[in-house]
Amino acid sequence: MEPLKASKICIVEGVENDPRTANRARRLLAAIEADSVEGVDEPRLAEIAGRIAEAPRPRHGMSLEIEPVVVLNLARFGDSEEVKQARREKYPDLFKLGGTFPISGYGGFYWRDSGSAEHRQRTGMVCQPAWQLHTIWGCHYRCAYCDLGHYINLMMNLEEFVATLDAEIEAHAPKQTLFQYDNGTDIVSFEPEYGGSRLLVEYFAGRDGQSLELYVGKSANVDFLLDLDHRGHTVCCWSLSGQTQSTRIERGAASMAERIEAARKCQEAGYHVRHRFSPFVPVLGWREECREMIEALFAEVKPDVITFESIRFLDYAATMRDLDPELLDPEFLQAMESVAGVEVQHGEEVPLDYRREMYRFIIEELERVSPETPYAFCREQRSTWEDFADDFGRHGQGPDGYVCNCGPFSAPGNPLLATTSPVS
Repeated sequence: MEPLKASKICIVEGVENDPRTANRARRLLAAIEADSVEGVDEPRLAEIAGRIAEAPRPRHGMSLEIEPVVVLNLARFGDSEEVKQARREKYPDLFKLGGTFPISGYGGFYWRDSGSAEHRQRTGMVCQPAWQLHTIWGCHYRCAYCDLGHYINLMMNLEEFVATLDAEIEAHAPKQTLFQYDNGTDIVSFEPEYGGSRLLVEYFAGRDGQSLELYVGKSANVDFLLDLDHRGHTVCCWSLSGQTQSTRIERGAASMAERIEAARKCQEAGYHVRHRFSPFVPVLGWREECREMIEALFAEVKPDVITFESIRFLDYAATMRDLDPELLDPEFLQAMESVAGVEVQHGEEVPLDYRREMYRFIIEELERVSPETPYAFCREQRSTWEDFADDFGRHGQGPDGYVCNCGPFSAPGNPLLATTSPVS
């Protein structure tokens, strides 16, 4: 497990009652440095959750140090709507902290609505809705543009969660071929002490025609994966960024070179690998760094698809406050300043003309270095897809049908992927 310093660890009542969850807790306790450890019942957990919810949770910026509250929690399965509502009324603070695995314990098998017909109509954004798997909310890293990591909530009864998946998949997603785990965190940062990755890799190894997308994210902690019997049913996915972004802006994360080396190891161990340039931050000299990143990536591995998206959710004021302007492209800052104070669609704060310039460069470099590799936007406007229709069309891609990192039908075997060997 990667180093983690916590202000407090809370062990939810009941974790010690099952040898599997108790042992998992002991492994994590040995790996996390904490000022205090406290066993908590439901009223106490609600009190702590309320304090976290009421406290400011700013983006990390370039220097904010956070020692999170870590909750070793239990997921709840089978509660009726009446029981859920009674808990909500009695302990409303348990329901104030959201995410894909909330403090309340409900969640885990999660519907990502992004890209549904209603979502596309409301936002203009192209994405693909899917059922996802989540057992952690909260991150080790302190990326300047992010606020994830003020608290970390971990599901401890993982074996019970995995035991529910047959019924959940059959009821909700029998035809879905790829299930993402776990973009509420960079999951491997907690491994192998946590054990969620092993359980799910082994579970999907036995699923006919279905695969796991393991979100490695910005980590290089993959050695524990290399000997697992995945049978070609696991895709490892990295968020990849250039030298300046990975070392100066994404504090605590693995460097560009370390992530690429981790991908090489996993590909050598038989895993399918793929990458997302997400979020792409236009640093000073971003074109040269982007070219270097793409060349370094394809010199070592052969990802079956690449996706990319611009930095988003920061307006000009937040960019100046949370990032170091000295590290950023002056033209980017001018573009951001030009729309300062202008109301824009959430997620579209970077002016479209500048986004198009970044995307054009990325696409041209991908076509130069690896013309057989398909690519796609991650969460972009349909109009932007249409601007690059000829480029996407060379790979059979388009906004109404494409492969990406976590799309529900983007599993190995999809003919649009660069490597199409089906899972066994």
